[in-house]
Amino acid sequence: MAIIVGPTLPEPYFERVEAVWDELADRFGIDRYPNPYPHATLYGLAESADVDAVVAAVERVAAEHDPFTVRTSGLGVFPGAHVYVPVAKSPALLDLHRDAVDALAPLGDAPTDYYEPERWFPHVGLALSLEADLAGEVVAHLAERTFAWEFTVDNVSVTRPPADGDEHQLVASVEL
Repeated sequence: MAIIVGPTLPEPYFERVEAVWDELADRFGIDRYPNPYPHATLYGLAESADVDAVVAAVERVAAEHDPFTVRTSGLGVFPGAHVYVPVAKSPALLDLHRDAVDALAPLGDAPTDYYEPERWFPHVGLALSLEADLAGEVVAHLAERTFAWEFTVDNVSVTRPPADGDEHQLVASVEL
């Protein structure tokens, strides 16, 4: 698992994502999402990165940005059968991402190239590493729901894998 940096969702979307995670666990036996803070990932670092340095970098980046609105719509599936809600790229979101990458990349390796600006696709994760058939069932099950959301990004949070247990821990939530 990785240290994850990104804005957590506001209510009611935070609660809606938690409800989907619970429903997928109950209905399909899918492990609950390992990061219990519904978010849109800006960047991830290997868990060996210095968490204090990550938080300091996030504080510097957040101080340079004002809150802004983002929109989501639909469902998607990444390679590896990860089901997610796409977040539309906007100039403000792209600026925040670029600044986060510039500040965080020197602090440690990203666990995947998908965090790099030319490959980044903002999203809210719903289910990870499913079998292809199960991912199809999950998408079919969720397809009739509306994931067309609009909300304000007003924070950047840092979560990390726990020393023991299986859920990420919130290290910091920095206001924009």
